[in-house]
Amino acid sequence: MNLHEALEEIRQWIGDRKATSPYTKEGCRVSMANIPSERVVLDVDIAFPTDRTDTNQCDLILFYIDDIQNSLVSVPMELKGSPDATKISKQLQAGAHIIDGLVPSTVKTDCVPVMFHRKKIHKAQLKKLRTSRITFRGAEFPINTQRCGHQGNLAQALAKSSKR
Repeated sequence: MNLHEALEEIRQWIGDRKATSPYTKEGCRVSMANIPSERVVLDVDIAFPTDRTDTNQCDLILFYIDDIQNSLVSVPMELKGSPDATKISKQLQAGAHIIDGLVPSTVKTDCVPVMFHRKKIHKAQLKKLRTSRITFRGAEFPINTQRCGHQGNLAQALAKSSKR
């Protein structure tokens, strides 16, 4: 299966569970500026509804093709007003688990977990986030952080990703 077929299969599975612009949760907005237009964004809360207000699932998952790396890029995203590093790690790990179930194992896939925040991150929380890793298909990926609301904030987070 090639990358375009894989993305189309994901798009069909997502169907009406896709997130729509503006991509906002908890007053935190993600900008899709400079992200390839051939993409799909899963709204995890719609795809996997729960009655619980406190869940361990991320907010959104972006899928797009990186032609330069020749891979499908999967971006579990958590949008927070005030971050709690332990909870965020669990939520993004759950996102990686969803990605693993959606993307065929034969498709080269990069996972880039991103946490967007409104407020300044406390020093202890920032240290936890910097040392936390999300496991995806046997590899560990750092959590990238970015401020909410800035034009191109997602592209900036992806550009500073150290492991892709």
